[in-house]
Amino acid sequence: MKYSAGEIINMSYLEWMETIAKELNEAGFKKEGYSTIEKRFVKNIKPYEVNDARYFFMGSIDDAKAMDYLKSIGLVNNGRCPMCGKPIKGTPSRFTDGLNPNLNFHICSSCRKNGQRMSNNSGCIIAFALIPWNFIKSIFTNWIS
Repeated sequence: MKYSAGEIINMSYLEWMETIAKELNEAGFKKEGYSTIEKRFVKNIKPYEVNDARYFFMGSIDDAKAMDYLKSIGLVNNGRCPMCGKPIKGTPSRFTDGLNPNLNFHICSSCRKNGQRMSNNSGCIIAFALIPWNFIKSIFTNWIS
């Protein structure tokens, strides 16, 4: 189904995120999850689900092809900021994932300014804080297998 900007704006933020999850699942996209067969975290194993709408978009979607699909059906880059849910007024800014430059989407200027402020002040701190998580995850993944 192709979505119009009006349809997206008229949805609640939760409805919008649930529609995104539904469309990704119906198109066959999957997210990362723990495989009991392989005894480790693997990509493309779990269906998308919205547990908390505030963290779903930025926390679950890390596949550039899935993001391109969402753009093609009008759920993303269609006049609404996926980070805050507000309508994008004027020229949109572009968010690009630092780990995957092919993963990008439009955000509002307010979220861009907040992101710049955050990256200028604490981006390195956040990156260093995530290093132990990846280290612990790899230990448990190797230990369980």
